[in-house]
Amino acid sequence: MAKAVESILIRPTAARDDVDAACAEARRLHVAAVCVLPAHVARAAEQLDGGDVKLVALVSFPFGADTSEVKTAAAMAAFDDGADEVEVMLGLHAFLSGDVNGARDELAAIVRSAQLRTLANGRRRPAIRAVVETAYLDDRRIRLAARVLRAAGVDMAVTSTGLGPRGTSVLDVELLREELGPGITIKAAGGVRTRDEAVELIAAGAHRVGSTQVAPLLEAVRR
Repeated sequence: MAKAVESILIRPTAARDDVDAACAEARRLHVAAVCVLPAHVARAAEQLDGGDVKLVALVSFPFGADTSEVKTAAAMAAFDDGADEVEVMLGLHAFLSGDVNGARDELAAIVRSAQLRTLANGRRRPAIRAVVETAYLDDRRIRLAARVLRAAGVDMAVTSTGLGPRGTSVLDVELLREELGPGITIKAAGGVRTRDEAVELIAAGAHRVGSTQVAPLLEAVRR
């Protein structure tokens, strides 16, 4: 179960000691990943070096309203600082304005940049995730967002930032799963605090569950 759980550190007041504590807890519990804001990536990379926990950079959180150039630059800088993967906000401003192609092309550009970055050294392209923030979308738009992510070539769809008006739900996961097809995984995040919630989301089709409280969640699993 631990390898299906990701620890999320997204508090605006998080300081270096908080990053160190989150990474130490993640290593102790052997969770799948630690997710941090770009400013914390370099320090988290040092703390996680040599362990079995991946590092994910949260880019353009929580609104996705940066320009495409800024998002791409931030994603590449996160890789330079030691991130294994990046989690990028879908451009909701474009998507909800009807510029679906623009939202798709922005994500596709980040995927291409990651590919070009690693092409010379022969490594596999690092995974690119995209957050759709389901709290702001109705069922039809959640399905449309899933098709945008699939067309852009991302590796994982993430339901929520955890900072929207509501968290994730089983229905969110089910809608994404129906549209994404087998090649794209799903992370359910936002308000996931209990073992039962995590199990329900995984049963609905999520491959990962993100939580700001991984220790209590996993302790409940052990009990």
